[in-house]
Amino acid sequence: MLVRNLLILMVAVAAFWLAADRVLRDRRATAQQPAPLPAESQLVTPSPQQTQSQVGDISLHSVEELELLFTRVEQLLDRPRGDGEQPLISLVLHGPEVEFFAFRNYDRYRAVVDRAAKLAALGAVEISICQTQMRHLGIAPDQVPSFLHQVPYGPDEVKRLLDQGFVYM
Repeated sequence: MLVRNLLILMVAVAAFWLAADRVLRDRRATAQQPAPLPAESQLVTPSPQQTQSQVGDISLHSVEELELLFTRVEQLLDRPRGDGEQPLISLVLHGPEVEFFAFRNYDRYRAVVDRAAKLAALGAVEISICQTQMRHLGIAPDQVPSFLHQVPYGPDEVKRLLDQGFVYM
């Protein structure tokens, strides 16, 4: 079972790194376009259809793994996101990491919770948390930070995002 979980984690991390690398390559290619846009065009926020959003189906087992994921998101973030702009990544938490965000564990996991809140405030991520997993862990809806978007069932939220055109990372 440990080997299976480790293999799943390795595949998830590899997929995330590949998707992030693709995003970085696309940004570099866009940055190398020779003709700048007129000043009027630069004031218009791009529509959500112009950017491809990504969804992360996250079920991590340690704070270190979540910190690594947040580090990668910070590397992708070039500026705070504006109103109307979709986040770079929509994360769906539905594994053991749900426990990190319970108020009762804030002292222990303060750094990761504060980092997640910062990334959410900058518009880099939208973080959903699975209420089914919360109930399983004995966490009431009012016992997690308000920046987390609570969804009934994490895997269904991932499917919903994919159906809306998000790409799986």
